[in-house]
Amino acid sequence: MQGEKRSFLFLQGPLSPFFRRLGEALSEAGCSVNRINFCGGDVFYWPCGNTHWWQGHMYEWPLWVAELMEKYKITDIVLMGDWRPLHREAIWLARQKGNRIWVFEEGYLRPGYITMEEGGVNAYSSLPRTPEAVHQMAEKIDETLLPVPSEAPNPMIGRVLKTAWNHIGNVILWPFFHRYKTHRPYTIGRELTGHIPRYLNRRKRRRHGLEVTKALIKGKIPFYLMPLQLDADSQVRRHSPFTGMLECMAMVITNFACNAPPDSFLVFKNHPLDNGLRNYRRYMRSLGRATGCSERLRFVEEVRAEQLCRKAKGLVLCNSTIGMTALSMNKPVFCVGESIYAMPGLAVNEHQMPLAEFWNKLPLPDENLVKEFFSVLRYKALIPGNFYSPEGIREAVKASLVRMELNQGNIND
Repeated sequence: MQGEKRSFLFLQGPLSPFFRRLGEALSEAGCSVNRINFCGGDVFYWPCGNTHWWQGHMYEWPLWVAELMEKYKITDIVLMGDWRPLHREAIWLARQKGNRIWVFEEGYLRPGYITMEEGGVNAYSSLPRTPEAVHQMAEKIDETLLPVPSEAPNPMIGRVLKTAWNHIGNVILWPFFHRYKTHRPYTIGRELTGHIPRYLNRRKRRRHGLEVTKALIKGKIPFYLMPLQLDADSQVRRHSPFTGMLECMAMVITNFACNAPPDSFLVFKNHPLDNGLRNYRRYMRSLGRATGCSERLRFVEEVRAEQLCRKAKGLVLCNSTIGMTALSMNKPVFCVGESIYAMPGLAVNEHQMPLAEFWNKLPLPDENLVKEFFSVLRYKALIPGNFYSPEGIREAVKASLVRMELNQGNIND
């Protein structure tokens, strides 16, 4: 591939103009750029240029995309979500052809970063998985060259509006993409039936969360924290032994009831972007009564996870990125799912210790290994910026070109 003109194929990306901006920058840097639109929302964010509309049946996809790669002499593919249907086949075909694969996700460390890895992310990541490998890589890193977190604004309202724009595109252009099925388990209409009530009672939930947090901290009650992830999160559904968060909660609560110190509490912190279609509080209460520990379970929302992390004895989670925040605070962490940061010296998993023992032993992370791991993350997997604000997109595009081994070029606002 050396000396060959780079030719990029963009698949589905974040619900924002980020991929289009990156494509424009790559074109300015002298690369060939093509884009596949899978739905109306994709068209709204990348309406023209070298775009190709995928409107066929899933059985036809492998040959269609392989012929597209051959026709345009693709050398690199760019996508978000390496586990999504159609993306997986494209990745396998790209590997067969020796193409480079660039995968974006929300940042392993937030705010200020997004994830960009070559080859895959999360369970498919090429990040080192042993303390020895982390140490060897960290020794070769020049700390002065590592990216610093972006200070670009990233207000939630901007993300909400961009998501709405995507759904408007899907509705308007549905006749052209009537075969399209989102990778998410629920339609937008179904999700709105949960989001709207949550929005209307957010102040009540915040008051309750603050009251519970204040009572725990003021009363010096020992507690463990379990941050919940989105039920549709691929980290839960693909990279853990669970089908969703309810099943994960059931395992943790029953284990807590049998093995945790009798004076300790278990606090569940809901995800801020939860769609409200699962009543986790009600499920927790039912399991609490069934296991005899209902008085030691608490559920909070609209409270900063970092505040609870600092006061918790330890964290038990599936594989949330909050685990890395807890490690940076020198807190014991247990992962019940597969995670890039579960290894001796960092977070504990079942290969190192049963959860039944973790409640009492609470092994602390190795502070030096945590520092080295974060250096490796910034070196191999993180770039500054975000997907949603103009300033954040601009920073992320520039950093992406550097990671792709291209000149930054002339990037417009």
